[in-house]
Amino acid sequence: MNFIDAFNEGQQGNNVGLNIGIEALNKAVGGLQKKRKWAIAAGPKVGKSTLTDAAFVIEPYLDSIIKGILFEVIYYSFEIDRISKEFDFAAHFFERDFGIFEVQLPTGILYKQGLFVPISGEYLMGQTKDDNGNPIKVPLDIFQKLQHIYTNRIIPLFGEYDANGVKIKEGVMTFIENKENPTGIRNFLLAHAEKNGVFTWETSVGSGGATYSHRSSYKPNNTKKITLVVMDHVRKLLWERGFKMKETIDKYSEYTTEIRNMCSYTFVDVIHLNRAITDVKRLQYADDRLYPMSDDIKDTGNLAEECNYVISMFNPNDDKYHLSKHFGTTIRTPQKALIYPNLRTIHLIESRHCEYPQHFAVNMRGATKFFSKFETK
Repeated sequence: MNFIDAFNEGQQGNNVGLNIGIEALNKAVGGLQKKRKWAIAAGPKVGKSTLTDAAFVIEPYLDSIIKGILFEVIYYSFEIDRISKEFDFAAHFFERDFGIFEVQLPTGILYKQGLFVPISGEYLMGQTKDDNGNPIKVPLDIFQKLQHIYTNRIIPLFGEYDANGVKIKEGVMTFIENKENPTGIRNFLLAHAEKNGVFTWETSVGSGGATYSHRSSYKPNNTKKITLVVMDHVRKLLWERGFKMKETIDKYSEYTTEIRNMCSYTFVDVIHLNRAITDVKRLQYADDRLYPMSDDIKDTGNLAEECNYVISMFNPNDDKYHLSKHFGTTIRTPQKALIYPNLRTIHLIESRHCEYPQHFAVNMRGATKFFSKFETK
């Protein structure tokens, strides 16, 4: 591809972004586009994997169907296995397709002293117990809806597997659970690209006079296709031989930048934060505008520097921050009760393509990976 090809592709609509669902964020970044690197950073249990699945997998997948754009996902999941992830996605489609996010329990059965149990992957798998310690069974109407979701939502996304875990039908997603080092991931992605396009090779002469061949460019078979690579999360990468954590993550970032630039793949990398955000002096200085910044990313600075976008996620309701207001919104009563229990804030903290920082408040129902617009009471 050259300058003229790139211009023509844009004018033909081949560079259109896919909707990521969170309206204000989608507008700010122009959706999920080819040739981008994203970092999603947050502390433990804040919802970074939930955000990744909802905004960067489910929403673009559904939008790709509407827009007729070929969309594929290579998903490295080094913490959550495929079957658990399938049930998590199924919980999402209960709320999206049927508006169901909780189920009324039979008479005499309580869950956390209540009459309803939330829809979640664990509930659908029979792992949720009632207050007497007995597994809560799925009623017939929920089972029938789950069958519909599995056939019409899960198989098209994940593909279908037999009883031995062998894939018998392809879906949008290639789901990889086995841990790998950056070189192994690079080799896999380059082999994948070669199956879906053509590399141009050039011969160069090194400083010692020896000649070597290298890839100089890439032409995909389908120029409209968006290939997304998700890494959840980068601290779980196998270390390269002789490398420590930081060196391994930096090498991974170097390789993914190479593949982004040559093959136009898009990467979404999930990463943890360090503990600096809980520093007492910082809490006092930031007051109600506390949020994670790129300096808070754990183990590496290179990843943020090489990304097109860096997003951080924050739970202002967490007791350890002692916040009663956040970005001007009162979030606790004078008695310290939560006013918005599902509140999360998303922060665009680095961007090569738009103004930053930008801040977005959302409601997140984690069990169903469902995000909705935040509105004050």
